[in-house]
Amino acid sequence: MILNIEAATAGDMVFYDSSGPVSWLLKVAQLIRWHGDKSHVAWLDRQVDGQWFIGQAEGCGVTIDKPLVLGPNDVIVKIPDGCDRAKALFFWRSQVGRKYGYLTVLSIFITEMMPWFVNVMLPDTWICSAVVAEGLRFGGWYCSVPDIYQLAPDPLYAAVAA
Repeated sequence: MILNIEAATAGDMVFYDSSGPVSWLLKVAQLIRWHGDKSHVAWLDRQVDGQWFIGQAEGCGVTIDKPLVLGPNDVIVKIPDGCDRAKALFFWRSQVGRKYGYLTVLSIFITEMMPWFVNVMLPDTWICSAVVAEGLRFGGWYCSVPDIYQLAPDPLYAAVAA
């Protein structure tokens, strides 16, 4: 369910139509099997003096220190029913400082063109959609995908926004 910012709560997700080289690579990979424009996902972590801060896996790793900035095609999506917000937030926050998986983004691109078993993900790394999906799973939400660690933003958006 898509929310407006006034109805949002910590644990809800933000799906972005981002630009930049990593987003471009994800969009190209997703176009092979998906037709959406979401290339990044974060979670609403906390509000400070009316300003939302997001948690995300970004180039410098998993962080919770960036203010929320929404573009015209970005959307906030309610955490799925049955997912425990407190557990998801606990998981996400416990991942702060973990590295970003640039090779995982590349492997998503490769995986979309190859059999499902191709995976060059490095241990102890995250991409944005994988850390968000794993937090949801930690909170009790189940998504039937072959590899949650290689789940791209757009398929995750399709799964939770329905």
